[in-house]
Amino acid sequence: MSSKFLQLVGSAQESKREFDLSVVYLKDSLHESVATAQSKTQQVSFDSSKVQTTGWLRGSLSYPWVIICSIIPAVMEMIV
Repeated sequence: MSSKFLQLVGSAQESKREFDLSVVYLKDSLHESVATAQSKTQQVSFDSSKVQTTGWLRGSLSYPWVIICSIIPAVMEMIV
């Protein structure tokens, strides 16, 4: 193999090693910051009874565009 190819492979290996080290560093930093945040705040729980609703029907009919795009044209066809 040519020396230029070997240098290219060596450079790629070094770049990969630096990337892997940076990923490990970021992972450790993230774990540390999450642990710090959890120790400073109290446990937050999600209560599904407090979820706000829009007042529309459940499911796909909960979106106003469904009424505008499907029901109103159907009513207009019956009238005309």
